[in-house]
Amino acid sequence: MERHTIGELSLSNNNSKAVTTLCGFRFSDLNCNGKLQVVKVAEYLQCILVGVYQASMFLEPSRYYRLFMRAVKYRFHRDLTLLNPDPLGGAAGGSTGDATGGGAGGGAGGAGWDGNAISLIEVEHFISAVGKSSFTIRTLLRAAGGVDAVGGKVLAEALLKIVRLNPETKIPMPLGKAMLQRKQFCDGTDIDGINVAADQPANTFIQPFVVLPSHIDFNQHMNQAVYLRFCEDTATLAAKEMNSVYPSVNGDFAQQSVETCTIFYENECKLGDTVHVETWEASSRRLHFRVFKEKRVLCVVEMTLYD
Repeated sequence: MERHTIGELSLSNNNSKAVTTLCGFRFSDLNCNGKLQVVKVAEYLQCILVGVYQASMFLEPSRYYRLFMRAVKYRFHRDLTLLNPDPLGGAAGGSTGDATGGGAGGGAGGAGWDGNAISLIEVEHFISAVGKSSFTIRTLLRAAGGVDAVGGKVLAEALLKIVRLNPETKIPMPLGKAMLQRKQFCDGTDIDGINVAADQPANTFIQPFVVLPSHIDFNQHMNQAVYLRFCEDTATLAAKEMNSVYPSVNGDFAQQSVETCTIFYENECKLGDTVHVETWEASSRRLHFRVFKEKRVLCVVEMTLYD
């Protein structure tokens, strides 16, 4: 996937800022069955969310506290898989062209990067919920009107829940006045909790992973998107087991289409750590994952699949 400058990532006075970017999907972003990999879209959405998260810090001066990414929820539309690369060239214009391919940077029908087509993506982000010590950022990913067969539709959505913590005690702190004033602009969209421990059966599948240098981000711990990749890899292996822990998933997980994915972060892991991902099917088409290091839970994940 190509990532390009998307303009100023800030939160305007009315709490909403729509920006436009060109997002090019490569063949390397597809799985073995030709479906766009969910983790690739999640990584892209995370880039947007982190940018907005950093912008939000100007509303919450961080001298006396720390902002902690508590949870992320992704929702993927079925039509997301229609945004496939074109091996014959581009259907859109250059890096600053409009939906018809015109504009500075390239003419209509210009070739995409590495010979693949690109799709003009509109990104809208805003604060959707404000609590006493936390707030949630919502990002919508749309295909711009007139591009492909999905123009104008919301192809993916992400919610990022951020908690304000005391840096010494790690206890949640009340939000500042500037952030609390944003509550009047919010639509109330937030992340529901998940209870992974309550429905864990006796029969589960466990896969170990080692945290590599490529998994580490600028905070010197494993990047949040890698947890999703570990879970996706674990699901692929678990589905191939003869007595699979996924009764409703037949053999090849790569053939499945993910509808939602919710991740709650508990603790961090660092370079060289060995982590384990435990998974099972909580109910039909609803998969649960528990990522842990020794006896410490790092994160819990719930993934739902389309029928």
